[in-house]
Amino acid sequence: MAASLVVMLFANSAMAGTFVASSAVPVFASELNGDGTAVLTPTTAVYTMVATPGAGSAFNVDFTLGGATWGAALTPGSLVVGGGSGGAQSVTLVGGGALAGNTAKFRVDVTTSFAGNRTLTLTYTLTGVTAADSVAAASAATLAVTLSDQLGALDTAGAAAAVANSINGTSIAGSVAGSAGSIDVTTGSLNFTSTALSTTTIDLGNFTITDTGGGAAGVEDDGSTAWAAGGGDAAITSASLTLAGDFAATVGYNADANALTNDGLALSGCLSANATTLTASEATFTLTQANIVSMLNTACNITMGVDGVTAIGETTPTATLAINYTNVDYRDESTTVTLFPITKNGASTDVDLILTPGGAFDGFVRISNKSAVTGKIIVTLRNDAGSSVTFDLANGTLAAQASTGLVSAATLYAEAQAADATFDHNGGKLRATFEGEFGAIAAQSITISTDNTTFTTF
Repeated sequence: MAASLVVMLFANSAMAGTFVASSAVPVFASELNGDGTAVLTPTTAVYTMVATPGAGSAFNVDFTLGGATWGAALTPGSLVVGGGSGGAQSVTLVGGGALAGNTAKFRVDVTTSFAGNRTLTLTYTLTGVTAADSVAAASAATLAVTLSDQLGALDTAGAAAAVANSINGTSIAGSVAGSAGSIDVTTGSLNFTSTALSTTTIDLGNFTITDTGGGAAGVEDDGSTAWAAGGGDAAITSASLTLAGDFAATVGYNADANALTNDGLALSGCLSANATTLTASEATFTLTQANIVSMLNTACNITMGVDGVTAIGETTPTATLAINYTNVDYRDESTTVTLFPITKNGASTDVDLILTPGGAFDGFVRISNKSAVTGKIIVTLRNDAGSSVTFDLANGTLAAQASTGLVSAATLYAEAQAADATFDHNGGKLRATFEGEFGAIAAQSITISTDNTTFTTF
């Protein structure tokens, strides 16, 4: 008896079965797991045995999930014994296997001795996949297995291996225009420069909606059907594109002579459409499932038009695309893209020393318009601590080649506080940037002596 026990122990320690946790690890669309309740179907797990237990013996098969739980309760039929060249058995689920659990213990009672390499095949589903909401490819769930009998390990343990990965099924990315022009201050900021699409329209940039496709990426919960926005699991209830920015000069743009269409902000390329609603600060495009399907994998260009009579404000618009899937458990799409910054082409100049308002010496500035057009002056005043305030210079519209009178430091400071009461010179000197809505500007800082007999310019 002792000798046979030694032989059995030696036989057990020499076994080297193989475990294939997944024949082809599905990469599920991460949108499926928005609230963690998606039930995903991986491929079956197969353990190929080397051990050949005899009739009347029994062994346990223990499975352990990582990063997920069972998507449905397992049964004895979840583990199928087959293959090899002989053997018969019965299978009992003796522990675990419950919905939302992550372990299962099966007992296999051998009625006819196993011969050849018999296989153990587990069919199951997953839920609560902890990493499945990643927008980039990520390992989401693993499965491990051990086989043991009353003497210990029956075959080599199957180490934890990936059985489900995830990737963002639908992605949205954007880019700004390379050279889209700027606000032409020589027109009173009513038009764009010649580098724009036209004097009244500008390219704000584009975005693209992309599906990862089928095969090994972006599949539905069955583990095989390709994820595709607008179909199957990815059916869409509603979608919208919202643009935010300064659109005061855009509301009145009317390219088609129809006051009911919002021509000022428009899509082209992927879809030809005007904004559904348009205000001075926001535009919305209401989109259907059919719209989204037609937009897939094609750049969507955004253009902005202005009416030519309202001053164009500097702005950096944003575009937010939202897609709401019909299945409320899925993660909806919402991506914001920063568009082309619309700035003025006016000239500016800095004055680095303006004496303290109310100090021992009187300080003044003089600003000159050296261009051939009329325009206003915008002032950014800074104190020695770096705090700043921006405002339009009072009575600061200058005709071509004209100059202001001597504007005192006290006057500038008073206008700054009118714009922002918290701004303070803190007993120090001031600095300023003067921007003209015209092509050439100059500024001088002037200090007058206490007896008014001399002055110094900077």
